Amino acid sequence: MVSESDTSAITPAMVELGRAIFHGQGTCFACHGEKLEGSQIAPTLKPHAWRDAKNGEFAAIYYVATHGVPSTLMVPRPGGITPAEALAVASYVWSVGKGKVKP
Repeated sequence: MVSESDTSAITPAMVELGRAIFHGQGTCFACHGEKLEGSQIAPTLKPHAWRDAKNGEFAAIYYVATHGVPSTLMVPRPGGITPAEALAVASYVWSVGKGKVKP
């Protein structure tokens, strides 16, 4: 199993699960866009100068998904996702952000 600091254990199945949660129960797409392009209320999750998930690091992405971002619309565990589901979403977002998969 992937931990929030080990990207070597991310599998294609984990990324696909994260993709499904991002576009489904997690409702992440509603703010971050269908193609992770961002919107007026949430930043892109494609390669960019990360603000809250410093340097787009996997552990930082997971932290944002599980703790939210104060004073923004980013809530902890959006859609009521579990910590394990947040790990899958972080796997997907990290993989897109690093150019390893397409959104």
